[in-house]
Amino acid sequence: MNLKTEFFLARRYLRPKRNAVSVITCISVIGVLLGVAVLIVVLSVMTGFTDLMREKLLAVGAHVQIDSPYYKCIQPDRAVDALKAHHARPAAIVNSPALLQYNRQLLPKYIMGVYPEQIDKQMNIKKMLIAGKFELRKNEIVISRYTASQLGLRLGSKVLVHSPEKLLKLVDFKKDNRIVMKKTDEVCLPSEFTVAGIYSLGKRDFDASVMFISLDDADDLFLFDWGMATAVYGWIDNPDNIDALAEKLRDELPGTRVRTWKDLNEDLLNVLMVEKNMMFFLLIFIVLVAAFSITNTLITMVFQKTREIGLLKALGATSAMVMRIFILQGMFVGIAGSLLGTLTGGVVIYWRNSILHFSSSVLKINLFPPEFYYFDGLPAKIIVGDVLIVIAVTIVLCTVGGIIPAWRAAKLDPAKALRNE
Repeated sequence: MNLKTEFFLARRYLRPKRNAVSVITCISVIGVLLGVAVLIVVLSVMTGFTDLMREKLLAVGAHVQIDSPYYKCIQPDRAVDALKAHHARPAAIVNSPALLQYNRQLLPKYIMGVYPEQIDKQMNIKKMLIAGKFELRKNEIVISRYTASQLGLRLGSKVLVHSPEKLLKLVDFKKDNRIVMKKTDEVCLPSEFTVAGIYSLGKRDFDASVMFISLDDADDLFLFDWGMATAVYGWIDNPDNIDALAEKLRDELPGTRVRTWKDLNEDLLNVLMVEKNMMFFLLIFIVLVAAFSITNTLITMVFQKTREIGLLKALGATSAMVMRIFILQGMFVGIAGSLLGTLTGGVVIYWRNSILHFSSSVLKINLFPPEFYYFDGLPAKIIVGDVLIVIAVTIVLCTVGGIIPAWRAAKLDPAKALRNE
């Protein structure tokens, strides 16, 4: 008996006539199909989520950030010159919390004081504007669509911004931790700004908190000296190579703190990677369950094919040949289930947002609330390497699932098998 005959018999046994094993075989294939499809969908969503989160982090933040670990603001000239010397694109930034007031409504926000010509080249704020302009003249402010809807703001609206520095000048802190109103004739008024633009970057946490004013207005608002900044941001062409630049800047700028986008978002990126790995580890058990169903199917087949197995061995088939026939059946089920599961997973990923919206409407709940996940749609990205790993692991598990019934078939005595049948 040659390998071609073994392949023929393995395939023939999966499609028998006049019994129910073919139905059981279909159920085994469906089990593998579902396991592979779920694995591919989950891994693709996790990969898409990680990549989109990384893209958004780079879109709204710097590749490298230089600030002071001891002082709230720094003189940015040295850091700007150092970045330019390494062909990086610098921008001095004032980034600080503030209180936004419109009529009697107050909301905590973050103010970013920037020079538009520097920051727009990196963050493309002008392309993200849905109304107005991003020029940041004196006493102009650019807010997000989210903030505008919260307070009912529109272009030309007048808002007040309270800074912590001005508010702290109104009180005294005593040694016994008491806080008392300062007795002074000095009045610290909030700064008034006119809404000159409304943007939407598509990252909910950023849109919900950040407003832009000019760097000079920010220095006035937070009572900094003219030209000071809380940090200097830098960008390079390839953010993955930022570590080498950061090491050089740490040597050239002693007394400053140099952090890369990886450092600033290390916990988040690590969590996403761990979640993806854990999802793969947990969901592979679905395929393992399908492999056990293949074992049950093949055990049933061995008992139903006892006479045929005995006849094959009587005609000269060795135990190893018989064993390979049933192992090949497990492999065939794994291959069929993997291919169909990959196709099903691809279809689900393609229609993922439609499926998500349909499920949400049927269940009457929001399955992917953007205020929690920061994205307006469910991201997904198929990595060929991940798909190949899933297929390989699935085929191996299904093939291994055929070993026990194959061993049982190989141990059959041909004389007893023919006599009993």
